[in-house]
Parts: sequence; structure tokens; C-alpha cells
Amino acid sequence: MAMNCEILKGNPASFQKIISDIPGDKSISHRAAILGSLCEGTTTISQYLMSEDCVNTLHIFKALGVPIDINTRDQSVQIEGVGLSGLKKPSHSLDVGNSGTGIRLITGVLAAQPFSSEITGDASIQKRPMKRIVAPLTAMGADIKGISASQNTTPPLCILPANKLLGITYDMPIASAQVKSCVLLAALWASGETKLIQPALSRDHTERMLRFFGVEVKESGLTLSIKGGQTLMAPSSSLTIPSDISSAAFLIVLALCAQSGYLTLTGINVNPTRDRFLQVLIKMGGKITISNERNVMSEPVADITVTSSDLQNTHISEEDVPFLIDEIPILSVAALFAKGVFKVTGASELRVKESDRIQSIVDMVSEMGGKVVAYDDGFEIEGPVKINKFRYGSGGDHRMAMSAVIAAVASNTPATVENCDCIATSFPQFFVILQRLTDRINVL
Repeated sequence: MAMNCEILKGNPASFQKIISDIPGDKSISHRAAILGSLCEGTTTISQYLMSEDCVNTLHIFKALGVPIDINTRDQSVQIEGVGLSGLKKPSHSLDVGNSGTGIRLITGVLAAQPFSSEITGDASIQKRPMKRIVAPLTAMGADIKGISASQNTTPPLCILPANKLLGITYDMPIASAQVKSCVLLAALWASGETKLIQPALSRDHTERMLRFFGVEVKESGLTLSIKGGQTLMAPSSSLTIPSDISSAAFLIVLALCAQSGYLTLTGINVNPTRDRFLQVLIKMGGKITISNERNVMSEPVADITVTSSDLQNTHISEEDVPFLIDEIPILSVAALFAKGVFKVTGASELRVKESDRIQSIVDMVSEMGGKVVAYDDGFEIEGPVKINKFRYGSGGDHRMAMSAVIAAVASNTPATVENCDCIATSFPQFFVILQRLTDRINVL
């Protein structure tokens, strides 16, 4: 049975809290599991995100013969790396669940192996386009079930034993951290040098972590280059995953839109390819203070204090989208509380996420009684909106489910949000933290 969340009417949202347990970054957790499996030596990871998506990545590498000890209670993982030549043929299909990051990055690893494999995911993943990774991997010499790089294929992907991959120069048609990371991982096994020419910057966690594991990744403007055959070495000390700004985003918007008060969130990843969300909210008039900046695992981390604010809507353009793709749903909630028109353009990528998020945002705002217009590549919301009592079906999209819950709590509106069990794919502590802030949450 699907889990629903009921939000009751009660006292308007007002906080004075410090939150120190935002979970580990999802993107970094995936990459730590992958590189820890491929390195020489033992990698110990703390504050690993024990969400369904990231745990699926661990189980996949266990199926590939990597000894991994998972302690869900204290969110720690110990990985005995097998090196680049130590992966084994799995005995079954590899299931990423709901993870687009998982399937695209792990396919880059599987494409270089001397054994066949199959990788798949849930119903949502089986609709996600994979041509964007099939094209460069095929150019490198991978054989993904004989699929032509011109086909817009979807999972499951059947990957046949690879001959030696060759380094290529790949001019990326879109700015995508998942595509970039897939090719960088495959390039570890490729002969010669692989160059990636990006049309624009995207999240750089893979480059940072490869360097952390001793791999040389050169950067010249928007061009990355990496030589195959380099050895990954386990770090000499335990890794601590920074807290995820994409999870913190929901509580940041809640605090901004609350009637009064503040929240302080500690240890949040403020990587410059991830903090555009904060920049947008500050531009909208959000009172946000960043303090105690430091480095954790080659990633910038800080404490973020957010105070209730009067917001003014803004325009998010195509150049912003690669840095905001996961936060646009919750930004659309902030737009409901802000004055003026909130406009998003150049975001067609939202159509092929866990749901068609443009349509999902339109449905959510409409259910709440707001004015919203959809475009092929974006949408417009006119605020502020007096949110009505609503019932919203998330369609199994975790970020849409959390966005709807936050809108109801911030506006003190009774609501029911359906299919909230999907939230466990990225933020399993969401309701635990929220119930510390308000007694109006009923999980059914």
C-alpha cells in the first residue's frame, strides 16, 4: 500500500531551530561507492546516504564481487576495493531502482568490463532516455546489445563484453553531470586520452572525487581530459559525506516562507556547481547567511541560516538550469509565496526526470488554486497564491512529493499528498525532521 501524508491545519509555521542531521549528499554518496569499489585498498565512509537509490548502488557493486559492509544504523560503509580489473560477472540483472544517476554512471563502468551484464530500474527509470550515454560509449567501442548510437533507447540495457575501449574526444551536446561522469568512468579503462568538451559547466563531483582517489583529471576551460589506466588509491582516512543541499532545499524554502523565525542547517555542501539555488533565493529577497565555511572531502561545506522573508519572483533561464535541475520543484513552491511572475525557460530536461516535472508542477500548482502556464521547456507561476486545501498525487516523484508537503506546511493549509513512500529514494529522514518542527504531519 502506498504511503500518504496528511497535513493538518494548526499553528502557522514559525521556527527557531538548528538542524544538524540533514542526510549525506546523494550525488557524492553514489560516487564514493563507485570509486571506493574500483580503488586499491579499503575505503571507510561515514554519513553515507542510506536512501534506496544509494543503497541500490552498494548492492550492485556487491553483486559485482566487491566486499562491502553496510551499517545502516550509523550510516557507515566499508568497501574493500577490487581495483579496475577485479569486478566479477553478476549472477542477475542489476537494479538501480529509481536512480538516474546510478544507471548512467554504473553503465560507464559496465561498458568497459570483459563480461556481459544487464542494468535496469523501476518503471520510471525504464522510461528515461539513455541515448545520451549510449552515443559516447559506443564511440569508445562499447557494445550495448548492438544498439546503434542513433537509437533513443531506454532501460533495461544489455551490455556485452567489451574489447579494449579507446579514448575519444567527445563534444557534449548538452551540459550533463551524469553524461560527463559516465564517460569519465569508462575512460579509466580506455587506452590513450579521453577529452570531454562541455557546452557549459555542470556538477563537478566526479572530477573532484577522482582527484581525491589519486586520478589526474586535467581541466582547461570547459574541456576535461583523463588518461586511461590510472590506479585509484583508497584515501588514507575515513570519508565523511557532506550534507545534501538538494535535501536541505526543502527546509530552506519552508523557513523562508514561514510566518516568522529562522532555521540553521549545519554542514551543508555549498559546491559552486550546486549553490545556484541559494543565489536564486537571495536574488528573490531571501534572508540567507552562509557561515563557518570549510572543506570536507575536497568539497566546500558551510552552515546556512535562513530567516522568514518577503520574496519577489524572478526568471530562471537556460544557463541556470543545469545547476538547478533538482531544485526547480521546490523553487516553484517558493514562487507561490512571492510577488510577481516566476518564469522558467530552457528546462526541457524536466520532462524526462522521475516524472514529467513540468506537467507535475502545473498539476500541483493548479490543485492548490494557483495560476500556472506550461511551455515545452518551462512554465510560469503568478504569485502570491492563497493556497487552498488540496489533494496531490506525487506520481512516485520524491521531489514533487516533498515540495507539496512543504507548500502545505508553510501555508498552514490542510492537504493530502499521495505516494510519499517515494521520498525514501533520496531523503529517508524527511518526515522525522519535519515532525520535530511541526505537529501537523500525519503519515498514513
